[in-house]
Amino acid sequence: GRMPQPQERVLTVCPERQADLRLALARQALQTAGHLRIRAFGSSMLPAILPGDLLTFRAATRADALPGQIVLTATDDNAWRVHRIAAVDGDWVLTRGDALRHRDPPLPRASLLGVLEAQQRGERILAIDRSPNRLLPRTTRWLLRHLPLAHRLARITARRWPRLIELAA
Repeated sequence: GRMPQPQERVLTVCPERQADLRLALARQALQTAGHLRIRAFGSSMLPAILPGDLLTFRAATRADALPGQIVLTATDDNAWRVHRIAAVDGDWVLTRGDALRHRDPPLPRASLLGVLEAQQRGERILAIDRSPNRLLPRTTRWLLRHLPLAHRLARITARRWPRLIELAA
């Protein structure tokens, strides 16, 4: 006869609930395993993080709320965000994407889910840059923060020529 096939589980989620589910899974992974690996997307952290980079976060503690740390945070709309801590004010943390013009709305420390521990690009493990803006020349930073077109170009360049972005950084 036929070998019994392992039961396949398909998780179906309506689009409106996808952010909730992703956040719940991220929280669970960090609480149970202490680590979470996700693939980067978007352009808000260029050039420190390129779309496609594999990011490993460890569970955050209160002591992790330090300026310069790249953190995974829960947002008000139950999504997650990977940005750098720009400032800490008491129980509030201010974050911002390296390539963005404005800071994110203040978040309570409890919204910190994880701290970036490892970053992999292709086969290479990268050193984590904890000093905001160190890699970006002032003019590049200005362009990324002021021109939406710069984000589109950077995303295309990152996908097609990742080495070029590294050299430019």
